[in-house]
Amino acid sequence: MWQTAEMRWWWKADALAAAKGVLTGWVLRDVAPISDFRTDLYLADAAQTDIGIKRRAGSAVEVKMLCGLPEVSLPAAMDGQAELWVKAESVALPLADENTIAVGKQRQRRVLSFADGAWSEVASEDETEAGVAIELTDVEAAEERWTTVGLEAFGVERPETLLQNAITLFGIWPDDVPPPDLIGGYPLWLSRRAEA
Repeated sequence: MWQTAEMRWWWKADALAAAKGVLTGWVLRDVAPISDFRTDLYLADAAQTDIGIKRRAGSAVEVKMLCGLPEVSLPAAMDGQAELWVKAESVALPLADENTIAVGKQRQRRVLSFADGAWSEVASEDETEAGVAIELTDVEAAEERWTTVGLEAFGVERPETLLQNAITLFGIWPDDVPPPDLIGGYPLWLSRRAEA
């Protein structure tokens, strides 16, 4: 099992269309992203916002449980709530197709290592003991299209402190970016899809 501290913002694709370029620039900062496309199968439960279960691109099943809501300081124009998650994977845990939603993801990511008080770009989480991944992902599920930006701090005893450092590093997104339509992790977003 491992613990992460995360923040995630969601925009309906149409609502973000005019500002997508500036938001992408804020995430990538002229750095070539780690890009990939995959389809994950998620359990969709309208009543469940603090446990996520997914089969990642047809491989292991990941279980993710919300275990805390730490306080972080955000720039005034950015709203949000940090979330602490505990994750575990199991090859043997089944996830049937019923009550699931297939979620296609086109991701652009960066991974920043944090060591000796300094940030440096790395190619993957495997190359650092502690850091933060930031991603901008175009998501399609149940004929809906969304864009999400997520920050995920990992590899330290108190990942919320590292998340705060990353928020300070990135600062506020550009003024052109509209307020998000939803703030929270995939389980919250999926619960809204299941309601619909």
